[in-house]
Amino acid sequence: MSQHRAEPRGGRRAARPARRALWRTGRFRAAVGLVLLGGVATTGTWAYWTDEATVTGASLTAGTIDLKVNTVDQVTGYAALNLGAMVPGNTSAAVLTIGNSGTAPVRFTGASTATNPDTKNLAGALQVKATADTAVTGSGSSATCSGTAIAGSGTALNAALLPARTLTAGSTWKVCVQVTLPTNAASSLQGGTTAVTLSFTGSSDLS
Repeated sequence: MSQHRAEPRGGRRAARPARRALWRTGRFRAAVGLVLLGGVATTGTWAYWTDEATVTGASLTAGTIDLKVNTVDQVTGYAALNLGAMVPGNTSAAVLTIGNSGTAPVRFTGASTATNPDTKNLAGALQVKATADTAVTGSGSSATCSGTAIAGSGTALNAALLPARTLTAGSTWKVCVQVTLPTNAASSLQGGTTAVTLSFTGSSDLS
C-alpha cells in the first residue's frame, strides 16, 4: 500500500528553507561586518603636526680676576715699612692699595710672613694692626694707622692679616698696616732683625 504524506496547509513546510537561508545570510553578513570593523580599527594611522621655535645669538665670555698691590702683581724693594734701630714703643706704618684689574669680582685675603735669621725672634715680638685708613698718621718711628683695627684682622706676624673681602671689577681698596715693638719687649731682642712679606690671595669664589 502506498503511503502519501499530506502537504501542510498554506505551504509552511516549503517556506522553512527560505527562512533558514535568510537567517544564515544575516549571520554571514554580521560576521563580515565585524571583520571589516576590526580591520578599520587595526589599520588606521594618525598624523601629528609639529613646529619649533629657536633662540640664537647668545654669547658667553669667561671673566678675569687680576689682583694687584700698588697697581702691580709683585712689589719688590718695598721700603715704606722699613725701620732701623727700632726700640720698644716704636711703630712703623704704610698704606697699600689693593686693586682688581680684572673683569669679574674677586674675593681676597691677606697674610704675613716674617723671617727669624738670627734666632732672636724679633718677628714673634712685633705686634700688627690693620685698618682702613687711607694715609698714615705721623712719620718715622712714630708712624701709625690711627683708625680702628679691621674686624677679624691679624695682630701678629706669620699669621692671617686680613679677613676675606670682595673687590668688584676695576675697584681698589686701601689698607694701612702698622707694626709695633711693644714697650715691654725683651732686652734679648736688641740687634734682632726680620724680613716681612705681605701676601694677598684672590679667588673668583665669592662665597
